[in-house]
Amino acid sequence: MRDKIKAFLLSSNHSYVSGEELSEKLNVSRTAIWKHIEELKKEGYQIEAVRKKGYRLLNDPDDISGERIKDQLYTDWLGQVIHYEPVVESTQLIAHDLAKNGAKHGTIVLADEQTKGKGRLGRTWYSASGKGIWMSIILRPSFGYQLAPLVTLFTSVVLEKALENQFQISFSIKWPNDIYFQNKKVSGILTEIHGEQDRLHYLIIGLGINTHQASYPEEIKDKAISIEEITGLNTKRSTIIKDFLRLFEASYEQFIVEGFQPFYEDYNKRMMGKGQMIEAQHLGTNKIGRLAGIADDGYLLMQLPNDEIIKIIAGDIHFKNK
Repeated sequence: MRDKIKAFLLSSNHSYVSGEELSEKLNVSRTAIWKHIEELKKEGYQIEAVRKKGYRLLNDPDDISGERIKDQLYTDWLGQVIHYEPVVESTQLIAHDLAKNGAKHGTIVLADEQTKGKGRLGRTWYSASGKGIWMSIILRPSFGYQLAPLVTLFTSVVLEKALENQFQISFSIKWPNDIYFQNKKVSGILTEIHGEQDRLHYLIIGLGINTHQASYPEEIKDKAISIEEITGLNTKRSTIIKDFLRLFEASYEQFIVEGFQPFYEDYNKRMMGKGQMIEAQHLGTNKIGRLAGIADDGYLLMQLPNDEIIKIIAGDIHFKNK
């Protein structure tokens, strides 16, 4: 009910909407309408109430609830179902539960805050309330396990393009899955899969995007940055989400047909630190060499001092001159 009232107010273009009209269209009492209006005020909606005129929305709140995201989303299947919660432990955990219970392909999970946000390699992702985009996407792919490891790399290309298109600023991708700006992390991507030996049941892409943060825990304060810090703009999270979802849907359909190849050059072009010395694990030992890019299977290519090229399959890379 509250989302329907919200939709009426948002579509009114800051004109008055009468309580009587809302009551008749939604088939509830005017007292119930008033109670929902009071709850919307707690969510950041500044609403003016004038006798005999009705209710008028005064501001444009940074709201990422389902109705707000669906408004002018213009996608065919991605984000048509949105599960939103103000506070969760992790959007990934909710997405797994939804997927196991039959959630549709393209279902989105969004939260304003995560108390136990998940990063790669068991790390925690700092997810303050209203300061970022904490989102998980449920996919039921037609491809098998062979393409699943490339989904993270593909998604990082799409996210970098969406941010670059919106803000006219170039970001870079730190292998395999992080979006950076001038050596500080803006976003991370986590892909988790569930299936049997010969069948992929579902795949969940988790995204954490720092949009409005200006302070961070001590251990990451020199490593993280937000879009607002970079641009000086107080951009609505809903705008960033919708731009990304539109581009992701179109790009994913290309990925299904053509695989990672159409995105391979884009990834290499946007890759952070190409040509620089790095350290990474290879077959259980630390190796130091020059970052040469990625192979078409998504593995990182490292050029050793003897000019041998080896592939790094997983893990972290550390820049030696940073």
